[in-house]
Amino acid sequence: MATPPEAQTGPDPAPQTGGVMRHLPYFCRGQVVRGFGRSSKQLGIPTANFPEQVVDNLPADISTGIYYGWASVGSGDVHKMVVSIGWNPYYKNTKTHIIHTFKEDVYGEMLNVAIVGYIRPEKNFDSLESLISAIQDDIEEAKKQLELPEHLKLKEDNFFQVPKSKIMNGHC
Repeated sequence: MATPPEAQTGPDPAPQTGGVMRHLPYFCRGQVVRGFGRSSKQLGIPTANFPEQVVDNLPADISTGIYYGWASVGSGDVHKMVVSIGWNPYYKNTKTHIIHTFKEDVYGEMLNVAIVGYIRPEKNFDSLESLISAIQDDIEEAKKQLELPEHLKLKEDNFFQVPKSKIMNGHC
């Protein structure tokens, strides 16, 4: 994950055991920080960004790529989400973005995330339009997968009811 884009030859395939990544679901939380501002402005897809500390604490064997799961801000409702873990080849940076549309500004709020499943590896795109199309496809795939009973039940996980002072996965 800390490998600079020029040194990375491409993401490893997602480690799978029986179709489910061995370290999923993975629960984490962190304060929403400002990103580069491109997701809303250039892509039309608002995001919430985790600080590098949360990204650095992800399991060492997690593959970069696009994942789906559940997210809540503060003690708010739990929503479906898509997260990109890695260096985002189109923009050549190292950031994790949680994709969900919020009506209000969530900077500084606690973001609670349950990463449930894997969609695809990271890849580069030859145009902004193809990137936007892939993101929309990822969102649709996440919506479909999260309706499966085994994923839907995680929306009600006690993790989302835990006071924000409680530490999970080494994050507060």
